[in-house]
Amino acid sequence: MRFSLAVLSFALLAACGPSVAAPGSLADVKAVTAPAEDTQVLAVLSYASWCGSCKVLDPKVETVRAANDFEGVEFFALDYSAKDEAAYFADAETLGIAETMREIFPEKIKTGQLYLIDRSSGDVLSTVTKSMSEAEIVAAIDGALS
Repeated sequence: MRFSLAVLSFALLAACGPSVAAPGSLADVKAVTAPAEDTQVLAVLSYASWCGSCKVLDPKVETVRAANDFEGVEFFALDYSAKDEAAYFADAETLGIAETMREIFPEKIKTGQLYLIDRSSGDVLSTVTKSMSEAEIVAAIDGALS
């Protein structure tokens, strides 16, 4: 009986498994690389697989990204799923925005928002949240480019 319960418990845990982003989502990109030379705006999703807001926002951002050609914008996800601040800020450093992200999160990293960051200055131009429609997200990105 104990063996059966142990096997059943293990099977249930395995079935639950870690939460992962839907295929084709911005959060699928695990390796953060330096942005292209001509990138003007970094669209940076502060993401975690367990974040409810991320599960709402990420598909909207992916739909907007797939349907529009935002010349000068590059999309990235900073993954905080493992709650590893050092890795999160190391990826931000790769993008050249570690200082900006530390200013946004002086005490604790928060997830579930897309930050539109001016690459040259590091200034946050706009913040996209889960409550925004796809049209509002497009307008925010267009506004960051102008």
